[in-house]
Amino acid sequence: MTGNSLAPVKGAVRSLHTYVNMSNYSFPLPNGTTVHTCPPAMGYSFAGGTSDGPGAFDFTQGQTADGTQNPFWETVKGEKLFVCIITAPPNEEQKRCHYPKPILLNTGYTTFPESVRAKLISEGIIGNDAYVVLAGPANTYSHYVTTREEYNVQRYEGASTIYGPFTLEAYQNLYTGLVSYLADGASSSPPTGPIPEDLTKKAISLQTGVVFDAAPIGKNFGSVLTDVTTSSVYKRGQKVAATFQAANPRNNLRLEWTFLTIDRLTGSTWTSYRTDSHPSTKFRWTRTNTVLGHSTVEVEWIIESNAPAGTYRITYYGDSKPLIGSISSFTGRSSNFTITA
Repeated sequence: MTGNSLAPVKGAVRSLHTYVNMSNYSFPLPNGTTVHTCPPAMGYSFAGGTSDGPGAFDFTQGQTADGTQNPFWETVKGEKLFVCIITAPPNEEQKRCHYPKPILLNTGYTTFPESVRAKLISEGIIGNDAYVVLAGPANTYSHYVTTREEYNVQRYEGASTIYGPFTLEAYQNLYTGLVSYLADGASSSPPTGPIPEDLTKKAISLQTGVVFDAAPIGKNFGSVLTDVTTSSVYKRGQKVAATFQAANPRNNLRLEWTFLTIDRLTGSTWTSYRTDSHPSTKFRWTRTNTVLGHSTVEVEWIIESNAPAGTYRITYYGDSKPLIGSISSFTGRSSNFTITA
């Protein structure tokens, strides 16, 4: 591809958002036949994994409803010793809808922790007038989308196409109906759609909470334990790193910000040059003493080949939790270091 002359993707970006119930979504095919999607379910070959990452037990790819499944798994499902504790058994209509996929996990009909039919996805389109790029991120879940030919052979991808054999055509039908909202002069937005229930407070987590954080005697949160090199300059391609006295990052996940910045001095002003979202940076948290609540953070930056020469520093942003009291934020900064051209 490097030798080809490719047209750059450029122009205005437009977007829209709507919720769609993808279960039992009915629509016409181009030949006039009316079809519908299914409540979501995973097939046996989903558990078989992929060629480069096979699953456990005796699950394999290519298992269809016309074939024979291990009777052990059918027995386990029927006696509610494994699957049916979490999902209800598929009824005959569900089996016919997903054919030729044999259903292993009937995820559209959960029974634990409560009866929740989690089947809402959000549809999105991004594009511009001259060169159109379509993308459909899902806010809940969608999993794989395959053609009907791929679906019929029921390898991992087909077994993971959760809304049945017409999943792809359903998306195409939905996207076609949304395009008019992106046209020049469009004066309205698509309907909001059925908003899914917020289940975050009902979710079960096996992750234990943070008990407390503490720093060793003579140290503070954010103290520099291992500093950058100041006696010599760094060159592009080298690694620069600093280690700080830290607190558990789960106290504040900083989803809208960052745990670190690589700051660059421009004139007399420090500006953020890189954050933890950039692949050249690494953030490594280590628990050094579980009983005393001690931990460290190493921030690493591989200096990119196009990094401007100049003065930089590493900043670490953390939040500590005392045994009694509220979580509080702190900052740690390395010494200044120099990058040469």
